[in-house]
Amino acid sequence: MFSAEIIMNPSAGNARWKKELPALLVLLKSHFAPLRVNRTQQPGDAQIVTEKLLKAYHGRLDELQLIVIGGDGTLHDVVNGLQRCGHPEVAIGYVPTGTGDDFARAQQIPLDPKKAAAVLVTAMPRPVRIGVATSAKYGTQYFINNFGIGMDAQIVYQTNHSLHKGTLNALKLGQFAYGASILKALRVQKGFAATWQVAGHSEKHADNAYLNVFTNHPFLGGGIRLFPDAMDQRQRLSLVQVRREKLGTLLQVAAAILSGRSVHRAIHHFEADQFDFATEATVPIQMDGEEYTTPIAVTLQQTTQMFLLPTNK
Repeated sequence: MFSAEIIMNPSAGNARWKKELPALLVLLKSHFAPLRVNRTQQPGDAQIVTEKLLKAYHGRLDELQLIVIGGDGTLHDVVNGLQRCGHPEVAIGYVPTGTGDDFARAQQIPLDPKKAAAVLVTAMPRPVRIGVATSAKYGTQYFINNFGIGMDAQIVYQTNHSLHKGTLNALKLGQFAYGASILKALRVQKGFAATWQVAGHSEKHADNAYLNVFTNHPFLGGGIRLFPDAMDQRQRLSLVQVRREKLGTLLQVAAAILSGRSVHRAIHHFEADQFDFATEATVPIQMDGEEYTTPIAVTLQQTTQMFLLPTNK
């Protein structure tokens, strides 16, 4: 048996799995003993807990097994704690209990928490490419899923502030909270001026930037596919971009993405080791579902973090 430090967010996904957490911990304890539970109470706590654990296990990090029970936001905080302390080699086991759980989808981790916990018994440590966003405004931050400026961040904002999100999560239908916010975001989000550049190439300018998602994998907003499987590669960062078009065209784009095809003349897909993006406009930013604000000038790249992943992946 292996010992484990659990970092658990009981409120993830509006606490939709809260009643099942005691049974989930019993299941994990049957495979990982001793097992200690570190509960978080607010955003950022998981990063603080991670940094404290790294200090507590100083000199014996090979004995530290981290298991995260929570949503993508909790996992995001743990990854930032490991990366900022210089320990990406510490593997993370993940049991998803959030709203979107896009990282679990991307890595073929079961979305049912009990099944995800059971998979950890035979899971193997593997490197996963994650994003790095560096700006003067926010410093260096790491993202497991995506970094978006514009329409997708507007959807995240509308979802996070939606009166229906809690109800849908309670019914274990949280993924539909994102879809319900798309029409409202279409009405609210306007085109804006921005510049972007692939490293080593000339700078490009857009007066009508609209959707700009820098992503490590195809998934956004609870399983929405940003690009088809044929374009799914994980060794470089992807940029999915849509410029402001007539409403009819944007509705076609939304339908293409929601259908899972994500193929339309207005959807542009780029891959690179590094992107630079800047805007002075007032538009929302989202990073792994957390809200940030412009103006911003940001450089986006990738690095590696170890995770415990299913052996059949």
